[in-house]
Amino acid sequence: MNQVAFNTPRNQGPGFLPSIMGSVRRRWADVANDLDIAFQPIIDIHTGRAFGFEALMRGFNRHQFDSPIDLINRCWEDGYLDILEERIIERSFAHFTTLPEWRSLKLFVNLDGRTIVSQGGVSQGGASQGSLRAALMALKSRYGISNANLALEISERYDFAANPVGLERLLELRRAFGALTMDDFGAGHANLQLFYHLEPGILKLDRFLISSIGTDPKKTVFLKHIVMMAHLLGALVIAEGIETAQEFYVCRELGCDLAQGFMIARPTTDLSKLRTSYPDIVTLRENDRRRFDTDADMVSAQLERIVPLFVDQDLEVLFSRFSNEGDHAFFPVIDQVGHPLGIVHERDLKHFAYSKYGRELMRNPRRTFNLARFIRPCAYASLNASTEKILEIFSAHPGGEGVLILEESKYAGFLHAAALLQILNEKNIKLARDQNPLSKLPGNILIHEYVSTAILNTADSYHFAYLDFDNFKPFNDTYGFRIGDRAIQMFAEILRSEFSREACFIGHVGGDDFFVGFRNCAPAAVMSELKAVCDKFGRDIESLYSEDDRRNGYITGQTRSGRRKRFPLLAISGVAVWKQKGVKLSNIDALSLLIADGKKQAKRSAAKLIEMQT
Repeated sequence: MNQVAFNTPRNQGPGFLPSIMGSVRRRWADVANDLDIAFQPIIDIHTGRAFGFEALMRGFNRHQFDSPIDLINRCWEDGYLDILEERIIERSFAHFTTLPEWRSLKLFVNLDGRTIVSQGGVSQGGASQGSLRAALMALKSRYGISNANLALEISERYDFAANPVGLERLLELRRAFGALTMDDFGAGHANLQLFYHLEPGILKLDRFLISSIGTDPKKTVFLKHIVMMAHLLGALVIAEGIETAQEFYVCRELGCDLAQGFMIARPTTDLSKLRTSYPDIVTLRENDRRRFDTDADMVSAQLERIVPLFVDQDLEVLFSRFSNEGDHAFFPVIDQVGHPLGIVHERDLKHFAYSKYGRELMRNPRRTFNLARFIRPCAYASLNASTEKILEIFSAHPGGEGVLILEESKYAGFLHAAALLQILNEKNIKLARDQNPLSKLPGNILIHEYVSTAILNTADSYHFAYLDFDNFKPFNDTYGFRIGDRAIQMFAEILRSEFSREACFIGHVGGDDFFVGFRNCAPAAVMSELKAVCDKFGRDIESLYSEDDRRNGYITGQTRSGRRKRFPLLAISGVAVWKQKGVKLSNIDALSLLIADGKKQAKRSAAKLIEMQT
């Protein structure tokens, strides 16, 4: 790589150093002034509405650098990264404040860990570093930007956890500007240790976790639990680097709040191309015909729309609210753009509110009493989350009154524990109507809904597996209906234990007929897993036979015509019909005919399991 030579030449006289350092400084100032700022949108993953924009450096190639990182590293070596960073942030502020509705949006600004650590000290190149915190404060004041508009992104490239001084400087930034954003979680030093210390308000997932999501089971498990952890600790989650509809759909299903990537929009220096809403995401959502459980209507109907407090409001407003609204023991607190920060509970103020000098002490301007001091964390969940997911989040916060509900990543209301239990009860009653009473698996109504959605979905591949028992009637006649029911329940439990995961749907058609749907699973893996459950059933079912019948390997019973015949022990036959990505079926009848034909072939085949293709 050819780079501009900014380093001090060697073997020069003593008077040369100040001159060349001034020259290097001017050169870096010129580079900073010549760089462009591009914005890339970060959108609500459910609605497509812009949540904010990330400022990205462009024009570095004009100065013979291959990437922004190369430029930043050289600038740090020369000792002028503080100048570069301040100029880039200033230009980002200037562009951001020209956007429509900017006061309700967030500007994501990347900070280099080295300037955070060295503020007020001396850089690697020997130059004095200014105060990053002071520069940010001054720029905020100049452009009228609030903390709520600012999302300071902390890079994964610096190990703050290994440097006590660096970690303290980072926490000073958090105290000054509110919650920070942790960039590229899962890469570099953006790990659990930094997450623990930083307590970020926003977590950005590294592209590695996003790529191939939905086809890589391990990544799906990782991402599901990372999102849950972030939500439990009060952080929004951004799926960064989304490039395909598949990645978008899976990230949305796993609970990510926000999305960023080329599929949504590429970074642009043309501000006129930026939007406050991205309708293509709405279209993408409407075209998604996959099963995506949401209880938004039920949750919305049960929400208590408690008017929140703003974090910068005077404490007297809080005391007045508690005095005049006696039915509320707490109030949600939000920032200026509507993102919830937690709740303020009346019991946390009693020490001050009811002591002799407490109120006067809190009014003292030399004391640092403000609303933020009394905020306590509160579980939150998206309005689009399932009730089961909301319950899971609530259960991880023992002693909590309920859950803050977000719509478009902003506070929408409060869901009390009693209301959550009522919704769950309503869902369970509905589920009981739609499930098979013997196996407790989804019945024909839900199976029909699943298949009807899947056959029209061209974004994903599907396998539709139909499984039933061989020789079930003579077994039932010989051992009775009670043992026959136990055989059905045994197979249902095997299916439940093996296929209770995101990509699978299990149903009980009735009698000894079962259904399993697979989404985006490799054909070889589907057939291997189906064979495994059938083999397991073949081994387990022997426990229901008498010792003589197990030893013989058959039972003697009557055929439908009344003849005596030997029947092998129970086994499973099945067919898996594969619908590839991009294929749409016109109706269920075509699929039903394929399954019926496949069942006949499977019962005649030695393998007992066959695969067909639509």
